[in-house]
Amino acid sequence: MKRIYVIFMLLLCSLLILGLSVSAQETDKPKVISFHGESENWLGAFTAEFTGERITEIGYIKYKGEDVNSVGLVEVTYETNSGGLSSISYLAGLDSIDSPIGEKGTSTTKGAVGNNNQYSKTKFIKVTVEWGEKTESFNLYKK
Repeated sequence: MKRIYVIFMLLLCSLLILGLSVSAQETDKPKVISFHGESENWLGAFTAEFTGERITEIGYIKYKGEDVNSVGLVEVTYETNSGGLSSISYLAGLDSIDSPIGEKGTSTTKGAVGNNNQYSKTKFIKVTVEWGEKTESFNLYKK
């Protein structure tokens, strides 16, 4: 009888430990903060994904005009509390060049910074887009 009791207690402890480890994994889902906005020619979004000791930043813009092929090279800068994130590239899906993969007329910029929780206090992110001889700046606001 003592043997069955010992086996039962070991099984119960094992299930308890297994349950706690699964519960801990479920609470480790990354926290995401999103910002959105637009200007006359561009739609923009920015997300900050918190995972452990690091934040992954992803900036996204989309050209609102009809003739995406006329845009050419695009320089995008996202001004954040931790500095900035920027890129220079062609928009995705252009017909005449070897453009990046993605939805036609879009550009995605990625970066990573240390986790200092700056985005919980950030009200907006300033985006500046330069293409051809044109420049537009607009703000992305927290959703």
